[in-house]
Amino acid sequence: MMTEVTYKVLWVDDDETIVASTLQDAEDYNLELVHFTNWQDAEVALRKHFQEYSAVILDANCKIHRDSIEEEEFITAILPSLLSIFSEKRQLLPWYLLSAGTMSNFESIVKGARYQHSSHESEWGNMLYLKDAVDGSDNSSARLFENIQRVAKDMATNIVLYRHRDVFAYLGENHIIDYQARVLMRRMLSALYYPEKNIKYEYAGNPIRKVVEYVFRAARKYGLLAEECFDKKDHIVLLDASRYMAGLNINYYEGREVKGQIRWGNPGSAKDGAGGDSIFPSDIAMIVKNALNYSSADSHTEEETPYFIEEENKELFFSYVMQICHLIKWFGNYVEKHSDIEKNKSMKKYINSQSETVKEKKSEPIKLSKGDIIGKTFLIQKNNGVSVCGSYKLSDELQNRTGAVTIEDVIDNDGADKDLYSYIITEIK
Repeated sequence: MMTEVTYKVLWVDDDETIVASTLQDAEDYNLELVHFTNWQDAEVALRKHFQEYSAVILDANCKIHRDSIEEEEFITAILPSLLSIFSEKRQLLPWYLLSAGTMSNFESIVKGARYQHSSHESEWGNMLYLKDAVDGSDNSSARLFENIQRVAKDMATNIVLYRHRDVFAYLGENHIIDYQARVLMRRMLSALYYPEKNIKYEYAGNPIRKVVEYVFRAARKYGLLAEECFDKKDHIVLLDASRYMAGLNINYYEGREVKGQIRWGNPGSAKDGAGGDSIFPSDIAMIVKNALNYSSADSHTEEETPYFIEEENKELFFSYVMQICHLIKWFGNYVEKHSDIEKNKSMKKYINSQSETVKEKKSEPIKLSKGDIIGKTFLIQKNNGVSVCGSYKLSDELQNRTGAVTIEDVIDNDGADKDLYSYIITEIK
């Protein structure tokens, strides 16, 4: 049975006598209060984990700095900083005051804060709640928690979180797949459900490819992806990674020299090892392959190349987003069932370069004629740091090109890697 969603709320209050009871009361409303005694520490956490929070609760009389004393002007002092964060993140979080209300200038402080809050009260509800109010009254902490729960359920990102809670169960800090993948999936799914607000969001690199890369990095962490699928700069060799987890043989190198092949488990009867053991079933392997072919070739997880969801391509883009949801659910479930890292690592099998498999491949090379290649369109991929189209290497002058290209001319490869790449592509369009 699916569990209820828990919403994180950032809470700033330096009254330690109420912390334990307030945290417990909030749990009854599926709220996880993340408590801070001062704004200095709270601000750092909010900036770092903004997407994880559904609301903010502030005391009216609190400490601004970690080592300072309570300040009656606390709200007046920190509100500009809070609003600045909203501006930077291009997203609002509902915020509220939970206070004892005993300060001498309490009314004037509340009046100033309400001016900033009032334009959103129709969606967020009342701003002010009192710590000592009778339970059930309109300004009690119970009503505050009830209100936050209601608002959080209606927020776009939290609706996404609820609809795809079986996906997000595997994403985030201390989860199977990295927190950054969680952020990307929330943004993409929010853009799907709320295009009027989110279409054309700018991303640093293609987010679909980035999420697939985070899945691969998680696979490495759990011993499901060989180190040979990463280059010296720790970039993922995506073609090798997808083939390895699909149960196909891949080359491993010393420098640029092919030393042999590796695979997951025992090979099948096909030359590439197909039909044997694999991690990915055929449908998951196809999702990964198609997603990588669709997304740009050089959008690694650490790159900053701008990417936008374009209106004319949104249907295709979001079809892959939904497939990635399925991939994440499948992979998370697989890791839960195969959590023995050392056992997973032991499944990596070496196929010696002198084995019959490799000999057969070398004795009967499949080489198309130049006429069969010219005019064909390929997506440029990276293979061990080399730009390739299919089984053919781009010339040195074309190594920086990316995307889908049509081959216009090739020459025979007489270099040291001729067994690996029979032709060198010299002209593309």
